[in-house]
Amino acid sequence: MQVRQSINAYIRTTDRYGYITNQLTRHDRSYNETGADYLKQISREPQNVEDIVDRLMQVYANANRDELREDFIGFITDLAADHFLVIGETVEELDANDQSFTYAVDNPKTFAVDFTQETKEKVSENTQDFFLEEIQGRPLISNLQFELSSRCNERCIHCYIPNGKKNKGFDMPLEKVKSILDEFADMGGLHVTLSGGEAFLHKDLMEICRYCREKDLKISILSNLISLKEEQIPTLKEVNLSLIQTSLYSMDPAIHDFITTVPGSHAKTKAAIELLVKNDIPVQISCPIMKANRKGYAEVLEYAKGLKIKAQTDYIMMAQADFDTNNLANRISIEETEELLRDIIEHDIDYKKMVEEKPPVSDFIAFDLERYKKQPVCGVGYDNCCITANGDVYPCAGWQNYVLGNVYKQSLKEIWEQSPRVKELRKITQASFPQCLECEARDYCARCLVRNYNESGGDMFKINEHFCKVAFLNKRLIEEYRSKGLLK
Repeated sequence: MQVRQSINAYIRTTDRYGYITNQLTRHDRSYNETGADYLKQISREPQNVEDIVDRLMQVYANANRDELREDFIGFITDLAADHFLVIGETVEELDANDQSFTYAVDNPKTFAVDFTQETKEKVSENTQDFFLEEIQGRPLISNLQFELSSRCNERCIHCYIPNGKKNKGFDMPLEKVKSILDEFADMGGLHVTLSGGEAFLHKDLMEICRYCREKDLKISILSNLISLKEEQIPTLKEVNLSLIQTSLYSMDPAIHDFITTVPGSHAKTKAAIELLVKNDIPVQISCPIMKANRKGYAEVLEYAKGLKIKAQTDYIMMAQADFDTNNLANRISIEETEELLRDIIEHDIDYKKMVEEKPPVSDFIAFDLERYKKQPVCGVGYDNCCITANGDVYPCAGWQNYVLGNVYKQSLKEIWEQSPRVKELRKITQASFPQCLECEARDYCARCLVRNYNESGGDMFKINEHFCKVAFLNKRLIEEYRSKGLLK
């Protein structure tokens, strides 16, 4: 029997744990030390199972070989059943058993909503919770958003990046990008998101994608797609992207173009989406909702459904990174948010499913309050960060007034391990917000450090009143629909 990783699987291991994820199924698994030892033996090249067992016998010298072999075969068989690995007698059989992304299936996936692991193996119940606890005190960077260019060919009215940064835009040189990707990979990095500005304005984007593939990094791209060229499609196909995410604000070209402030942008983005679908490249639509497009979001979701594309909405807008809140004039009011949420709950099947299946935070608090208090609020400073074209490192893409360091002056590793600001972020836990622990709306809250920071003039601990109102609105509406039997 032979075994190798699926073309869509990525493996990372440390002395403490093993991790495998599949960008096609959007499933992942985390394992203890033994699982990590097993995963370390598996690669993208086909290998004979007997050879792997021989190597494992050197790790477990006192083990019975037959028992070890049986255990390892059970391990890889379970992973193969969920398409993390492929097994077979020949290389040709391995290739035949693997899968590629295609829109020909009923439900192509481009994002995960549930991190519960379904397996007979002994693994953590939920990978998100596992890693948030595992990385405390010993952070391990796994996700990097890389803003390759500060230039942008749109000026969206709601954007959190100040236009001044785009007006004076420039690109990070290719060799510097590669050196940072080298360092990220050496640090155990897994997933790189290429963005901007506008990623496709960087003349070397295709070469950067190919280099990410050489470093065995999972690749996503954030783009408005209006600069996508048809001759780039073969490379995008070749590098096996996890996804391209784009924004489509309305099916009415006038509304979309009003939001981007670029005439003709709707036609270009829509044509690019359909070109990607035609070539079986995974694309996902984001439809941020604001005053200008709040009446037409459902048409975007219907358009996406017709192409078998996943689409997401977001109705909580973020202030600009320089503390300018003028863009929030486009944010919908609480009354408009209620109208929108009622429509979403009644007609968006994916949203209803998410609400019904999401475990309440209050259950976790009731079960183990002290454990909950020690958890990070989010992954910033623990497993992810953002680098911009000028070399500045931020906790996340929106937090551009909180510089952790600069990769032209320090290594990424030094910033990640030694930055005083990173260390301060890592002290923040759920206990840092005592008023939220007992809040009646805690199960419906989208609390976010950077949203607090940008809208308060720089205080990440100042809970934003608008977010609280939205949380209580969510609570009231969901309880109402449950009482009517329209939600479980």
